[in-house]
Amino acid sequence: MWMSKKQHLKASYYYSFFALIVIPILLITLISILVIRTMMFDSATRNIRQAQDTIASTLENEVKDISLRLSHFIYVNNNEIMKIAAKTDTRDVVEKHHYTEVLTEAFNYAMVPVQDILSTVFYMKDGAHVYMKDDIVLPDTELKTSSWYQSAIADKNTVKIGFYNTNVTTSRRTAHTLTLVAALSPGIDVDRDGAIEMAALFADAQTGHLIREYNTDELLGTTLLLDAEGTVVFDEGGASHLLPGTEKFSGQDQFYHRANGRKYVYVVSEEPVSGLKIVSIVASDTLTRDYNRVAALIILVIVFLFGLFYVFSSYFLRNIIDPIHTTVQGMQDVENGNLQVHIDPRGQAELRTMIHSFNRMTRRLKELMEETRDLERKKSETEIRALQSQINPHFLVNSLSSIRFIAQASRFDSIARMAEALMKILSCSFRGNKGFYTLKEELEVLDGFIYLMKIRYSDSFEIHYEVEDACLDCLVPRLILQPVVENSIVHGFSDLMDELGEIRLNIREEEGFLIICVRDNGKGMSAEEIRRLLSGSETDDSEHQSIGIRNVNARLVLNYGADCRLTMESQKGSYTNTRIRFPAGREHTERQP
Repeated sequence: MWMSKKQHLKASYYYSFFALIVIPILLITLISILVIRTMMFDSATRNIRQAQDTIASTLENEVKDISLRLSHFIYVNNNEIMKIAAKTDTRDVVEKHHYTEVLTEAFNYAMVPVQDILSTVFYMKDGAHVYMKDDIVLPDTELKTSSWYQSAIADKNTVKIGFYNTNVTTSRRTAHTLTLVAALSPGIDVDRDGAIEMAALFADAQTGHLIREYNTDELLGTTLLLDAEGTVVFDEGGASHLLPGTEKFSGQDQFYHRANGRKYVYVVSEEPVSGLKIVSIVASDTLTRDYNRVAALIILVIVFLFGLFYVFSSYFLRNIIDPIHTTVQGMQDVENGNLQVHIDPRGQAELRTMIHSFNRMTRRLKELMEETRDLERKKSETEIRALQSQINPHFLVNSLSSIRFIAQASRFDSIARMAEALMKILSCSFRGNKGFYTLKEELEVLDGFIYLMKIRYSDSFEIHYEVEDACLDCLVPRLILQPVVENSIVHGFSDLMDELGEIRLNIREEEGFLIICVRDNGKGMSAEEIRRLLSGSETDDSEHQSIGIRNVNARLVLNYGADCRLTMESQKGSYTNTRIRFPAGREHTERQP
């Protein structure tokens, strides 16, 4: 068994409470917190990726749009704009001014609906250049050495894309603005004059504004744009110092890196058209901030629940477990013989009922033990009085034997027979130490007693026996008939005058019980006299008091229980009927007192 039966109830309760409630709740809470952390972290990174997808989509559309605009601007009307731009490359100031005006008009016409175009520049092979809409503040050397410029030179008639982390025109010189440049170096088939080295279109990219907007949300982190070499192209949030080495970005779309004592999460995606990497950097504790709040709330709820469990446990132990433990301790005290135990009722109704029952049981047990001791004491006193009344049976028997011998020698037969009857009574009464003998022996003793009483009372009564033969071997307490018959002779026939007294002794067996009825036609008794006789308050001489009716009744109760006591029924001036009922035992089933 997973729980020992020898454990105390309180220990079992705590063991079960921790095993079945505390530990499972802690495990479930821990697993739930980990699952919630994973879900919230995944949700946060998913939001970052959704923002990156929007940035990538916007950037892709802008790259395609500016590429199409530049291509349209160059190739429209059979390269007409390229021809006009080539004619601006002249030393004639008037002619240069004229074609510049024509070129500007064509530019304005072509770019009328577009508001984000910052400038268009035609760079000539002889070093000259023509600006439209706004001038470029960057030096020509810086522009011409840039990767996008060199890439366009190397790949004629192909649009190349470049980026700047600031506004490059004179009218809008703002830092942390993403400027998009599309460049095309015309081949001889596009520029018949061979004068133009590069046509470049500069535009304000909405991607920069979108990144700036996303950077205001801490959970989306700070977003940067890197080129294929890992160079920062756009850093509106100033987070470039948090970038790890370029090897971290190879083949990873998400990783952790510790910088300036904090742990950061890096989410990386790539815009396919421009090849730029979109990197979002967010502090790990920022991502888990909401999770920490949820975890703290869960922990507070668990602590609150455990507080409720503690209150319940205190109530449960105080009102249920403790009363049971106290009751068990009381039972152990009773088992050790202490019957003075009393438990104060505590707890719920059922427990109080149990404790009251236990207290009643201990009181009743104490009373029964006292009654048992009292019965034993009374039984001993009865036996002692019976023994004391016997005086010295052997001395009496020997003396009576001598009297009988002298009476026979002197031919006094009546004296000899009286001595013999008295010897039989004494011999049967004190044979051995047993408290029982057979009904046959009891009747022999009774015969001797009747003989003596007839001599004493001049044959003033008769006795009739009605005894079933099967009852003769039944065991009966010694001298159980003689006191009853003596009571009929001495008390019942005392006022009969000349009327002959008659005693009927009926003995039979019914349903395993021996029934003895002694009926006389004496003067009878009242109910009060019967009560006094049975209770021992009847005043008599010591001879009859010692082995009288009360003695018989007491021995019956001691040996067979209260159900087998002696009962008497009488009518004044008519009769007295004494009835004795007890189990019919034989030699092998002798009833012990």
